[in-house]
Amino acid sequence: MKKLILSVAAAAFLFSGCAQMNSSNQGASAQELIKTAKMKYTQAHNEDVAWKETKSLIVKAEAMLKKSDEKKAIALAKEAIYQAETAMAESREYEKTWRQTVPQ
Repeated sequence: MKKLILSVAAAAFLFSGCAQMNSSNQGASAQELIKTAKMKYTQAHNEDVAWKETKSLIVKAEAMLKKSDEKKAIALAKEAIYQAETAMAESREYEKTWRQTVPQ
């Protein structure tokens, strides 16, 4: 039961952060979003929690920008930002709650 409660709490925490992340990036250019994605990925990587797909999303976003497909580049960069932020949020939440999952 504890695991279920923790899972629900973590999901609520992550989804609330995702809504804030999306609203803060409205109107940003593809280049700005790619720069933000790189910064977030580097931060997640330095914390040793980065997801392996995030870097490939950034590379694809840069390729789409070079092909002048800004709409696709924006979508890929936003997904990379989301992944990096989610990886860091999951790690912080796990650090707070891991002891509760260990049987006493």
